[in-house]
Amino acid sequence: MYISQVIMSHLPNIEIVSLLIIIITRKFGYKALASIYVFVGCEILTYGLSMWVINYLYVWLVLWFSVLLIRKIDSPLIYSLISAIFGLLFGTLCSVPYFLTGGITLGVTYIVGGFWFDILHCSGNFVSTLFLYRALTRIMDKMIKTQ
Repeated sequence: MYISQVIMSHLPNIEIVSLLIIIITRKFGYKALASIYVFVGCEILTYGLSMWVINYLYVWLVLWFSVLLIRKIDSPLIYSLISAIFGLLFGTLCSVPYFLTGGITLGVTYIVGGFWFDILHCSGNFVSTLFLYRALTRIMDKMIKTQ
């Protein structure tokens, strides 16, 4: 997750971390939380502490929990839609600390200011999940069988 985030960091909110969390959650359930928080820890070590850290402590849980509820379903389209919705709502989910520290004005400003990035995030998540879900799931299955 961390390496993919670093490699793709030059792209505006286009990432495959969401897809990787979907696949890992489907395969490992609650154990996937460990990899999510290792990822968050690596991000903190790389980029330092700031308001985004608070976001990362809970925002990935929203995706994890959403997938956990339906993890028995194996559908690229369903997970592409979940990933797209997550991308679209990412800015809104991350706005919570801004609402708490700066009130309604700062929270709404944060959401509105990031709207186009959320559109890109939504589109990128949908396309990457739709096209990479099956291949990465097969790779994960092979890795699990060889151990």
